[in-house]
Amino acid sequence: MNTPPLLLGAALLFWGWQTGFLVIAAVMALILEGSRLVSLRFAFSRADINRFSDLSGIIFGGMFIYLLSAGRAAQSVLTLIMWMPMALLPLFMAQVYGTSEKIDISALFLVFRRKRKGAEARPVTLNISYLYFALCILSAGSANSRKVEFYGGLFILVVWALWSVRSRRFSLILWLALLLFSGVIGYIGQFGLHRLQLSLEQMALTSFADLFPKELDPYKARTAIGELGRLKLSDSILFRVRPENFSGQSILLRETSYKAYRNSMWFAPRARFEDVRPGADRSTWRIGSGAGEEGETIIISQSLKKGRGMLKLPLTACEIDEFPVLKFIRNQYGAFKVEEGPGFVNFRVRFGEGSALDSPPDEGDLLIPPDEMDAVSGIARELDLGAASPKDVLQHLSRYFQNNFMYSLNLKGRKSDATPLGDFLLSSRKGHCEFFATATVLLLRAAGIPARYAVGYSVQEFSDLEDCFVVRSRHAHAWTLVYIDGAWRNFDTTPASWITAEEETASLLEPLRDILSYILFKFTEWRWSEKKGGLTKYMGWLLIPLIIFILSRFYSRKRFNRDREKREDKEFKDIREGTDSAFYLIEEKLAQSGYGRRASETLTDWLDRIETLHPQSVSSRSLKPILDLHYRYRFDPKGITADEKASLRSYVRSWLEQYEEIVYRNEA
Repeated sequence: MNTPPLLLGAALLFWGWQTGFLVIAAVMALILEGSRLVSLRFAFSRADINRFSDLSGIIFGGMFIYLLSAGRAAQSVLTLIMWMPMALLPLFMAQVYGTSEKIDISALFLVFRRKRKGAEARPVTLNISYLYFALCILSAGSANSRKVEFYGGLFILVVWALWSVRSRRFSLILWLALLLFSGVIGYIGQFGLHRLQLSLEQMALTSFADLFPKELDPYKARTAIGELGRLKLSDSILFRVRPENFSGQSILLRETSYKAYRNSMWFAPRARFEDVRPGADRSTWRIGSGAGEEGETIIISQSLKKGRGMLKLPLTACEIDEFPVLKFIRNQYGAFKVEEGPGFVNFRVRFGEGSALDSPPDEGDLLIPPDEMDAVSGIARELDLGAASPKDVLQHLSRYFQNNFMYSLNLKGRKSDATPLGDFLLSSRKGHCEFFATATVLLLRAAGIPARYAVGYSVQEFSDLEDCFVVRSRHAHAWTLVYIDGAWRNFDTTPASWITAEEETASLLEPLRDILSYILFKFTEWRWSEKKGGLTKYMGWLLIPLIIFILSRFYSRKRFNRDREKREDKEFKDIREGTDSAFYLIEEKLAQSGYGRRASETLTDWLDRIETLHPQSVSSRSLKPILDLHYRYRFDPKGITADEKASLRSYVRSWLEQYEEIVYRNEA
């Protein structure tokens, strides 16, 4: 290793401290720094290094698949960066315990391997010690909580790393002062970078919101009523619905309901969650009355982020089966939430005739916000809703919205001083489902009929590929719950054209994304399947083919060859012939100064000639120990030790600095 002693160990401990892997980091530090205490080295060939690189790639790929299957796609990139020192440990061990202090960079990239396969040219090598050091710092930063301890540790490690390569031409005090000044400026500047990071994160979250949708808030819902521009919809598939005893063409699956409307937001006042008790088998949950064995049934498959999430259920759901969760809660507005469960659920829902899952209506279900009263009352008088029966009110409103309004995702500015909802009712008469649902709730209340605002998804797209309904982000929907004939019922006044309008926004890449989504779904379903035991049950068996693959890669040929005849192979000789000797830096420097070596001259004769001509610039006494080490490195079959190589580089560096000072004084 070319890094100062114990620097890499300290960097690994710093990484372990920041990420919580301190014990693992201590073991890794002991392995790497221990290479300085033992003389054992292995003659790894280029193929060996390739296999170490492959092993690191396998570990990296396994980490990525694990994170993806664990439902942590949003954090997978950050977590992968955090785990990178562990993934690259085998490759770096090949360097520190190999006879060469560098690795062939073709091992890092398959495309370079193909180009170099069978090539006779000398390999391009690289010492990755400082790269691994930088990776440890980067990985530690991925888990950083922006505390001053992190920056202090980072500063100390950087000073430690720079200390061994600092220039002796400058004062130590000046060097330390500049370094301290840079550290202070960096600490101040990190706050601006942090603000920039927050801005970029916000942009990224906005761009990838369709990939990682935010969990519904059962207490309040902000609508897009009053916003401008075109609503952006996503094609991503959120969950799947498989009809079992269901003959309908579509169904509304609700997440929750809200009662109070104010300033384009719906609220669920005094919402109280309480536990739902399971049946004796711990997988059947009775949540409503009615339906019985003759009810319709569907199977819903959805992921739960970290074992938590809102369920999407029919309004008259009465029973959930094959639902192995530990904690399940509900509120009086029909919201059901899993608090403790697996990362994926595949459950059966029975529904049909029976009472809805909401609490009975009260005076809050008849309230109309004062700022919406004028527009709502005007429409109610126009339609004469107060004199009609509840069923006639529903018919009037359905015809009114179907005949006089249009569905649109383009939100334009208001043409009047009315509220956004008032402008929708009185002027623009264009909007999306949130406009229609909100207006319908308030008009029903104006007619004296209790109503609530419901949100969820419309199940309408059947996939022949998966033989089930797929529900996308763009299928999110809002509608009205109306209390009539002693029960809550769904009432949707959004024009049916909304389905076609949103299908037209589909991306051309939707079929490809659907195939990838289906593959991931089947893998996730298998991973969490209790019937098959899940991935955990088979994890030990899955390691067997991985171990066989690794062993076959390492032992298909003899890995550690100590035969002298094989060490004299052309590839090995390229490394040991000393063509990378630091002495050639001196030869290059003298050639630049006009003291080029003649073709027939040996190095000794060449240096003697220069000393005779310019004894003040070149001294054979100072160059003799350097030249002796170079000759041994270049021509001695035994070569030189790693410490002697380090001494050779140190002597060359010191001689070059002295030579530059002599030249500088002569020129002055």
